[in-house]
Amino acid sequence: MRMNGIASSSAPRNQRGLTLVELLIAVTLGLIALAVMIGVFVANSQNYRQNDAITALQDNARFAMDNLARDLAMAGYWGGVRPPDAVRDLLVSSTAADAIRANDCGPASAGSDSRWLLDPSLPVEFHNHLDSTSVGSRFRCLTAVQANTDVLMVRRVSGASAIALDQPTATSLTLGPGRYYVKTNQSSGSLFRAAAASVNLADPADCPASDSGIAGGCPPQEQPVQVYAYVPRIYFVHDISGNIKVPTLCRYVLNDQAATPAMEQECLADGVENLQIEWGIDGDGDELVDRYLAAPTADELSQARSVRIHLLVRATEERVQASDANKEYVLADYRSAEDSGFAQSGVLRRAFTTTVQLKNMVSR
Repeated sequence: MRMNGIASSSAPRNQRGLTLVELLIAVTLGLIALAVMIGVFVANSQNYRQNDAITALQDNARFAMDNLARDLAMAGYWGGVRPPDAVRDLLVSSTAADAIRANDCGPASAGSDSRWLLDPSLPVEFHNHLDSTSVGSRFRCLTAVQANTDVLMVRRVSGASAIALDQPTATSLTLGPGRYYVKTNQSSGSLFRAAAASVNLADPADCPASDSGIAGGCPPQEQPVQVYAYVPRIYFVHDISGNIKVPTLCRYVLNDQAATPAMEQECLADGVENLQIEWGIDGDGDELVDRYLAAPTADELSQARSVRIHLLVRATEERVQASDANKEYVLADYRSAEDSGFAQSGVLRRAFTTTVQLKNMVSR
């Protein structure tokens, strides 16, 4: 349509774009919203890592504590023979002692006739971190122990019998050749190394006459008889050395499935950086704990009826919120503020404690 020779358009003349100010405002609001979303995402990621680190820390602590508590609760269990009676009634085979002596992890000063690893008179052995003697003088295989931590050894047999000999006509047991066992009728027994799969009742080779003074075989000589696997263990905190990148709860266990038996290391829980033990002592023989001691004498240790286990566990993931840098950790007779090697900053930590009854530590 043309008016007076001039073209006319029907498009509206009042449309226009954003001004620069409006554009800047929109961009600013968008950036603010994006920053908020990024902040929420980062916070959620941090919370996730924090929760994941705490969960892993608690799992490691629980696993470590369960293993320690189980072994301590069974310390001195000899298949029914009481620990005080085991010194007299549980005889140790010379053959078994000779086979393990070179690799038993025992004191370097032990004599050639030592049966340290197989000694039924010592259900537990303990090295307090404040002892004047070195860990290596007590346990020669321990060369990488975290400073200012306790070391614990437990001697016992498994809770369930490996096999029972209770048939009137049965005379032999089927066992694993080379394995260490205790056979007992709950009043007497012997700690021996199976020479073959078939082990005879009252076999003289299990306790030579020079050890037992019994001609014709080693006890028990009467049925019923049960046989238990022997499971000595030494617990310690491995320091940061070699392939170990964080302090770790480890233990030495008896590997008797190889041709040459030996105590060998296995690690249980990452992040366990301190182990402390307190012993509940029954000084008056009434089977009730009178006091707890962190550094008992040998006589006091034989009177222990319960034990407190303290663990200080750290997160293995360092990119999480750390514990309070000013927090002091107190576990038995250990204080982190007095530990010159204790590094607080940058690590998430938790302390755990449990009490275990020593069920087989009875009065002499």
